[in-house]
Amino acid sequence: MFFQKRQHSIGNIKNSEYKYKFGYKIKSKIRVKIAASFLSVFLLAFLSILIFAGSFYLESFGSNAKAYASNYISHKSSSIVEKLFHEMQPSIVHIQVLGLARLKNGAIMPEEDIGTGFFINKNGDILTNFHVIGNANKVEISFLKYKNVKASIVGTDPSSDIAIIHINPKGRKITPVVFGDSNNLKVGERVMAIGNPYNLYQTVTTGIISGLKRSLVFPTARFYGNIIQTDAAINFGNSGGPLVNYRGHVIGINTAKLAGEAQNIGFAIPINLAERNIPELIKYGRIIKPWLGIEAIKVTKSFTRLFGIKNVNKGLLVEKVFSGSPAYKAGIRAGKRIIQMKAMTYVLGGDIITRINNKKVDSFSSLERMINSFVPGQLIVLKIHINNKVKFIKVKLGALPPSIT
Repeated sequence: MFFQKRQHSIGNIKNSEYKYKFGYKIKSKIRVKIAASFLSVFLLAFLSILIFAGSFYLESFGSNAKAYASNYISHKSSSIVEKLFHEMQPSIVHIQVLGLARLKNGAIMPEEDIGTGFFINKNGDILTNFHVIGNANKVEISFLKYKNVKASIVGTDPSSDIAIIHINPKGRKITPVVFGDSNNLKVGERVMAIGNPYNLYQTVTTGIISGLKRSLVFPTARFYGNIIQTDAAINFGNSGGPLVNYRGHVIGINTAKLAGEAQNIGFAIPINLAERNIPELIKYGRIIKPWLGIEAIKVTKSFTRLFGIKNVNKGLLVEKVFSGSPAYKAGIRAGKRIIQMKAMTYVLGGDIITRINNKKVDSFSSLERMINSFVPGQLIVLKIHINNKVKFIKVKLGALPPSIT
């Protein structure tokens, strides 16, 4: 019994120990699984926080990066304008004009005007618009530290609205501008205008070239398909100032803006157009332009049907030939039959010009452009239609008299 009890007790001990050890293993595994689960949840939560924080940081960084890039670009762009203005500033002048204006009732009153110009050489010659100084009795300019410097008018060309004025350098520091090439401009190209709008000395505005080959008509000047359009602000006082590209080269002369409700529609004369005339303005005081010596009206299909003109649909009907002109000497004839229709007067029966040097002529503006591409003394050939006949006439161009604009 003792043995059996011992065995039993030993067995109980062993069983008890086994149960204890087995239960411990089960509990340990459960605890490990719980701990692992808790750790997984913790890690998952931690990772989620990291991901959220990371995405927030990245978004914030991206936003800051964009802002930084935008600020950098803006700073870069503004630096270009600042640099260009600093370079151009010594070359730009403020023009003050005292003149006389005739009122509608015939009275003559003093008139003050303002404008802008820029030095084109170190001799003191300044390029500006004719309409700035056209009525001037007295012209003064200011630039840098030099104020109210007396200027004289060297040369003018009303038909192209440009003028040259001059100051005595007298040891003053004069910095001429650099001319660009207005023949290779692109729409969208960045530009800046410098001037003195409303007497606001040396104001800078920026924009782009909004259009090319625009037409512009003044009382004394006509431009057909060669004017620059810009959205850089141009106002009263900007006239005669430079339109500058982002290389610091003058590409145009700021001249006018569209009036009325229009906004940011300004116009500039291409610098190439002015540059070729500068030597003559300085040397002769005016531009010696080629001259044919006629006045004519455009011929269209409806015009020919209305007046019974046959065998020609387009061209220019000569209404007047100036006495002693190249056209007069070549035998070109004007009409004599006058017809009044409503507010229009037509002079019929004259020669109809259809070609110059074998190039079509279908408007007076195209005639002017072609004639201005020649020089005085040059020989040209006109194709003429008259009385259902065609003939070719050679004309030696003359020089436009100063009395005719």
